[in-house]
Amino acid sequence: MAKIKFEHGLELEREKEGEYVMRFRAPQIKITPDLTGGHLKQAKKEVLLAVRSLIDKAIKVEEEKGEE
Repeated sequence: MAKIKFEHGLELEREKEGEYVMRFRAPQIKITPDLTGGHLKQAKKEVLLAVRSLIDKAIKVEEEKGEE
């Protein structure tokens, strides 16, 4: 069972059977409207885009398996 831990609560785990388990926790902090808050808001969006990218790749692999 392979486990990859990313910073800030994102974890991806691969089970023996090929199943993937992804866990992530959104930071529970109050985002202020200043420059720091803007960076934090953008970082949260980037994490979600990264998750979307992983899901899109998994879908593509499954579609390619179906074409064989």
